[in-house]
Amino acid sequence: MARSLFALAMVAFPLMVGVSCSGGGGEAQDTDELTSDADTVPPLICRTPGVGPYPIVFTDVTDEIGFGETGLVVVGSVVTSADINNDGWPDLYISKGAKTRENSEVPTGLYRLFINDKGTGFTETTWTSGLFKRRDGEDGRVSSFVVWGDVNNDGNMDAFNAAYFDADTDETGDQSSVFLGKGDGTFTIAPLHEFFTTYLDPVAGVSFLDYDRDGLLDIFVGHHYGKYGYLNMAEQDTLHRGDGAGKFTHATDEAGLTTLKGTTDEIIKSGKNHKPTWGVTACDVDGDGWTDLMTTTYGRGFNMFWRNKGGTFEDLSISSKFAEDEMLDYADDQWYLCYCKSHTDAGDYCADAASPSIDCTGLEEAWEPGFSDHPARLGGNSSATVCADIDGDGDMDLLAVELAHWHIGQASDKTEILRNDGFPEKPFVRPGREATGILRTHVSGWNEGDLGALADDIDNDGRIDLYVLSSDYPGTYALLYQQQADGTFAEKGSDAGVRVIRSHGATLIDYDRDGDYDMVVGSSLMRWSASDVPPAPSQPWVKVLRNDTAPAANRFMFLLEGAGTVDGTNRAAIGARITVKAGGKTFIREYQGGYGLFGFQNDPLIIVGAGEACVADEITVRWPNKKGSSSTFNEIPANYVVRIHEKDGLSYQTPEEYAAR
Repeated sequence: MARSLFALAMVAFPLMVGVSCSGGGGEAQDTDELTSDADTVPPLICRTPGVGPYPIVFTDVTDEIGFGETGLVVVGSVVTSADINNDGWPDLYISKGAKTRENSEVPTGLYRLFINDKGTGFTETTWTSGLFKRRDGEDGRVSSFVVWGDVNNDGNMDAFNAAYFDADTDETGDQSSVFLGKGDGTFTIAPLHEFFTTYLDPVAGVSFLDYDRDGLLDIFVGHHYGKYGYLNMAEQDTLHRGDGAGKFTHATDEAGLTTLKGTTDEIIKSGKNHKPTWGVTACDVDGDGWTDLMTTTYGRGFNMFWRNKGGTFEDLSISSKFAEDEMLDYADDQWYLCYCKSHTDAGDYCADAASPSIDCTGLEEAWEPGFSDHPARLGGNSSATVCADIDGDGDMDLLAVELAHWHIGQASDKTEILRNDGFPEKPFVRPGREATGILRTHVSGWNEGDLGALADDIDNDGRIDLYVLSSDYPGTYALLYQQQADGTFAEKGSDAGVRVIRSHGATLIDYDRDGDYDMVVGSSLMRWSASDVPPAPSQPWVKVLRNDTAPAANRFMFLLEGAGTVDGTNRAAIGARITVKAGGKTFIREYQGGYGLFGFQNDPLIIVGAGEACVADEITVRWPNKKGSSSTFNEIPANYVVRIHEKDGLSYQTPEEYAAR
């Protein structure tokens, strides 16, 4: 059995209380309310930051941390974080999202693994970790991206190491595989399991979850085109049930997640077709204790929302208004205008069509009346869904992340908030970008290349902020939307020092363990041209951005650990939800097991900003176990690292004690 996160140092102020309470999916759950003893609760540490939001300040410490041109020369577009050696410090996986093998003797930096040196820097362990060994024992397997979870409940983080393979990819023999962690930063490959349904595995998004609440992690995999651009070669997204020992069985059909292969008008318009899925997300949107699933679709098809009804899923994509926005006017779609220009006999269908603004050569038949104009073909190029309580009302809202281009027109979905006002009884509300402040400044020929996002409280003022990664097109860069006191957002990326050009992937990571989220941001060299301003960099540099926002606000810091038993929660506590009531507000966070396009995953340390509040009246952890039980504690002081174990209860450390381990 691996040592727990707190085994390396004496906990200064223990409060060990276990709570196990019955509850059911969707039903009100009874919880025990525990008032902490004065002798076991540490003294208050209260900060007086004033009323937020606070001016956000990040410092680029890429060179200082050793990632720059004179150091480890770290490049890449995909970034995830996890504590892979059980020392309490978050480590990093970084890759270029490649589909080819790496040469371990003369590596080109397709992927790399780094161990955190207690906040002072990182040590590379790519070729000593075992994470990149092929099944024949040689180094250099394909590694497109990695997400993390403890599939065998031994207290060590394991890895889903994705190997993207489609009809246009060179055959390597490598497959997406689970690697089992030993707790010291090294891994061994798990038994072979095919995470796909045909010989192709265009894996684009992966989430760990416990969909049936049996205490064992399962894996949901989203698949893109089997051959890029061919809708008839879109692949089935797949669900895989874990057995707790690193083996999996296919559970897609029995869980109700099967879609239809085919491209007939009837199948496409129904929304039941296989999609060219880009991102996947697993979180409990309706708050009933069962993890729901979302997929985002490239190519303007419907996005999919699968509601978990106790271990099986129902399709609420259209009724929930998750599938697409309600803007279906294609009058400014250049493909439609090119069709009208070349079909002068189209009559009323093109009666009011304007002249196209592009060269229509080769696009005369790109638009198909009766099909291209159907709602099922007027959605977005959707890359990701981010799940968080954005408006602070105690339920999970969504941020829909989209690619958009001027020539596709207003019908193409744009990145926006989907507000939860009582889902599933009420559909999601799209207040719009004007109302929320999620705005862009466009120039002629604009593109929004949004490929992912982060959603959390960057300045610890008690409000969720949004960091949108935008890439692959001239003029695109990361945007930091800080939530204001009235619930709207203001873009602060340049002022905050986080406007990374051509940003692609990122992770929230408190790498120095000082109680606020820093960021590691990847970038891309796609579609750079000689005329771009600024000019293309020499490499797709990874940026390490330290959060130096001041004044330091009060915050609650939590590490959750499930019991890892058949009647308990998976050891990594993926799917657990923590609710904090402090200062007259309610904050919720859910620990998630990877989301988005090509893998987004954040620090396992959950930081809940509280602004001026330095005591929580109540915190409740709802565990994703068979009973859906909860643990509740009263009068919890802020500014401590609080470990909450499903069976053993709660214990404290100061950040300094925690960091010194």
